[in-house]
Amino acid sequence: MLMGAGLFGEDQRRKHTGYCIDCKEVLELYMLDLKKGRRVLQCTQCGLYHFYKKDLFGKWKLIKAAKIPDLWR
Repeated sequence: MLMGAGLFGEDQRRKHTGYCIDCKEVLELYMLDLKKGRRVLQCTQCGLYHFYKKDLFGKWKLIKAAKIPDLWR
């Protein structure tokens, strides 16, 4: 099976998983903690951090959005 040419290229951006609640721009993965069921996504335009947590059914739920990334550390 032939893979795509740009699959692992240097110009490959991080996978976006949503849109910013403020400016509607693409979000990039900033931090992922599968042990605690948390993830932090960052907006590519305004830099706003979006904090998600897994709910009882395994879906990601937005908890809060802030300008500083270390609110859960």
